[in-house]
Amino acid sequence: MTTINTTPLNIETIRQTLANFWGEMLEVNSTRKGFALAMPLCYPDGWQILLDLVQLTPGHVRLMDCGRTLRWLVAGGQNIETSAMEEHLAERMATFQLQRDGWTLFRDLPLPLAGVDVHLFGEAMASIAHLRYLHEAAVKTLNVPRQMLERVFRERHLEARTNYKLDGRLEKAIEVDYFVAATRPVAFQILNRRGRVTGIMEQWGFRWRDLRDAHEELLPAMIYDPAVSEVDEVAMTIGESVCELFCAYDETKRIHDLLEMAQNP
Repeated sequence: MTTINTTPLNIETIRQTLANFWGEMLEVNSTRKGFALAMPLCYPDGWQILLDLVQLTPGHVRLMDCGRTLRWLVAGGQNIETSAMEEHLAERMATFQLQRDGWTLFRDLPLPLAGVDVHLFGEAMASIAHLRYLHEAAVKTLNVPRQMLERVFRERHLEARTNYKLDGRLEKAIEVDYFVAATRPVAFQILNRRGRVTGIMEQWGFRWRDLRDAHEELLPAMIYDPAVSEVDEVAMTIGESVCELFCAYDETKRIHDLLEMAQNP
């Protein structure tokens, strides 16, 4: 015999239903630097909004999305560099009192933490993600690491030469994506290979050693997109051993630090 749930609909049952849902959706886990929060909120495609919480001082914390929201926009084909998109983004950042560091959106909050501040930050990420539908999408093959790197160059008022050729001791005319002429010159190569990259890293391992033999002051750097390139332990070891910097494109602080060192060794 089928049992029919006849729980009456009233204020308390509605409140409890929503509280149960929010409680089931919310996840909080410890990380090496703080806490990871899976919010009871979603991006337009249904993926849950993830946030990171780190302590800055005894009285303040930083709530951030670690670049996930803007990366989601660009991965969907939206060009966030247009003046119109930058205006829409600036408007939402002002509304929700957000700050930006490269691709990362964040807000510094005082302790004790107010739940409404955390919730509104999640709502801000959802609101910004909906900018994907305001304008015609950009070309689907948009190179996210290239966009990020060029943004860093603009922020530092640096002129970077593209498709620049350098002679090694053995191999001539090795082409790099960007070359920054500084006190210690920097050569950037973007790792665009999809899937496993061990093979291409072995090739670049030889090239970087050859270039450093010919140019002792050169600082090699390779940038990759973790969503595109599968950087295993072998590839990581090669990159870190031959490059001054080998990192994901959203590690903007490390890129700024490298350029600062190049300009002021």
